[in-house]
Amino acid sequence: MRSIITLFVLSLWWAVPMFGQSTTVTASISLSTPSPSCTISGVSNLNYGTVEKPGSGTGSIVINAQTGARTSSTLSISGSGSVGQARLSGSNVASYSVARTFPSTLTNSGSSLTYAGTWAQSSSSSSNYSAVSGTSYSGTSGGPGATFTHFFRFGGTVSDITLSKANGTYTGTISLAATCN
Repeated sequence: MRSIITLFVLSLWWAVPMFGQSTTVTASISLSTPSPSCTISGVSNLNYGTVEKPGSGTGSIVINAQTGARTSSTLSISGSGSVGQARLSGSNVASYSVARTFPSTLTNSGSSLTYAGTWAQSSSSSSNYSAVSGTSYSGTSGGPGATFTHFFRFGGTVSDITLSKANGTYTGTISLAATCN
C-alpha cells in the first residue's frame, strides 16, 4: 500500500503545474558632457612708477601692454613700473570670452588724470603678447577633458599731467568679466 500512495503522490506532483515568478530589472546610465568652468583673476596691478611733473606744459606717459615698456617724450620716469596682468584658467571649455572696462580717469583726492587703457593677450604669461582692440576678446580651447590658461596684460596712456596736479598716487579700476562655454 505504501508504494501505491507514493506512486499516487508522485503522479500528483507531476500533474500539478509549477507556478514560478519572474521579473525584469532595467539597467540605465545617464551621460553628460563635463560642465565648463573658468576663473579669471588678477596677477599683478598696473604700475606706471613715479613720474616727475613738468615745470610747464602738459605731459603723458605710456606703458605698452604688449612689451611692458614705459615711455614719455617730456616726463622723467623713475621707480619700478609694470603692466597689469590677469589670468583666465578653466577646464572643459570649448570657447570663452573676456570683456574689460577701463576707467577714463585715474584720481587722487579730487584731482584726476586722463587714462586711455590698452590691453594684450597671450597663451604664455611672459611672451608673445598680441594687442587686443575693442572691449572684448574671444578664444577657443580644447573642450571636454581639456584645461587651459590664457593671460591678459594692461597698459595705456596717462595724460594731462601738469605742474598744478596734486602730488600723490592716482588710481582707477580695470574691470574684467569672463564667460566660458
